[in-house]
Amino acid sequence: MIDFRYLVVTIISIFLALTVGIMLGAGFVGDPLARDLENRIDTVTSQVNEQREQIDLLRAQNEALTEWAQAAEPWATDGRLNGRDVVLFIIDGADGGVIDGSIGALEGAGANVVTQITLRTKFALESGPEADQLATIVESVQREHTDVLMDAAGALGGGAASLALEGDGPTESGEGSAQVAYSELLRLLEDEDFISVVRNSDEGEVVPNESSFVIAGGNATTRPFEVNAFIGRLSAELVAGETDVVVTESSSSQWGMVTAIREDDEINETVSTVGTGESALGHVALVLVLNEPPANPPGHFGTGDGTRPLPDPPED
Repeated sequence: MIDFRYLVVTIISIFLALTVGIMLGAGFVGDPLARDLENRIDTVTSQVNEQREQIDLLRAQNEALTEWAQAAEPWATDGRLNGRDVVLFIIDGADGGVIDGSIGALEGAGANVVTQITLRTKFALESGPEADQLATIVESVQREHTDVLMDAAGALGGGAASLALEGDGPTESGEGSAQVAYSELLRLLEDEDFISVVRNSDEGEVVPNESSFVIAGGNATTRPFEVNAFIGRLSAELVAGETDVVVTESSSSQWGMVTAIREDDEINETVSTVGTGESALGHVALVLVLNEPPANPPGHFGTGDGTRPLPDPPED
């Protein structure tokens, strides 16, 4: 709203300058025209001043609302996720406010962010050798780079979902540990710089049983790779773990992550989204949606059409 008002002020200022130029260039026409132009200038000047006052008022209101939300965030989220294990997928190049804010909100609510998996820009697959590397790691037989990327998203999401649903156990082939197999997948991807992994314990499970998943990203810059398609496939696989999956993105982002999820008729019924991920409002929404029972339907939160600012207040 504030940006629009600045645009209005700019346009009015341009017309004001044109009006002054016309008046100076047409002075020979006579006093009636000059007086009419002066009256018009006075009117436009008054309108500009009113717009500036409204902008100042809106700015002050916005700052007050932001301060209130930041102050209320700890009170609204404290202890809501005590003992909850969360695996966080991060898109490389994302707005720091989304990443740091989400981690801070989760930990402040008592959650354990057990593993952070950053999806790096190498997923752009700008060369054949990079695509071949990825195909080998995820055992993809696809030829097209896009298809290999989707198989990688499927491997990351499917493996994590299986661990969240069933805990550690044998792999599908019946040989070895599923936790070890998924850890090995992450190691291979990390060795080739497709991802980076941060764990809060070298000895704990990379994806504990009944983990929740958060996918965080978004920025005003260009997408680092085919983020939306990748996140769509990753999300679809993760929800098979019958646990919460939330995609959170900054409100100024040009990536369109949450929009892509909301516009997918299948995924939007199982994956929640937060479109104000860099703000205190978004942090509270993230915590509250994870605080709801997994059986509850997903929600979409933000300021756009079809969303609401926050989930319904908890019963307590």
